[in-house]
Amino acid sequence: MIKAFLLIILILPSYLLADNTDGGFGSIANDRNKPLSLSSNSLSFNQETGTSRMKGSVSIIQGNTILSSDYAEISFNVDKNELERFYASGNVVLKSGNDIAKGNEAIYNFIKGELTFLGEVQFSQFGSTVKADKAVINTETGYASMTGNVQTFLLPRKQEGTGE
Repeated sequence: MIKAFLLIILILPSYLLADNTDGGFGSIANDRNKPLSLSSNSLSFNQETGTSRMKGSVSIIQGNTILSSDYAEISFNVDKNELERFYASGNVVLKSGNDIAKGNEAIYNFIKGELTFLGEVQFSQFGSTVKADKAVINTETGYASMTGNVQTFLLPRKQEGTGE
């Protein structure tokens, strides 16, 4: 049981904080090789199903990347020795560098390479924001799709030498 749980802890960074060397979301690409810290009020692991559940004040920290939520569940395929899915709910916040993503729920499907935020979704970067009911991001291609009452607020970048 402990061996399977340790595998989840060791493999989680490479899947949850997927390859994004093109500078995608925050500092995730630089943080993926840094130590990982997991904390919550309670933790349970079912070795038969490969499911780990964290409840209450969930915090997953790696370098400058922080995921916090009220609840998180990690599904691990014991036969294939790989992560399949990560689910977080309740006040989900993902901070990385200057980038912040928020939502009621977040799902990371490792097989599809897809990160989905649901419910009151908000992405922020340098004061610019995008809000939607749902956001789906392909972590391999960087393609993102926002649906449901999409609202965008963009701040112009300051021009060098103009003081603006």
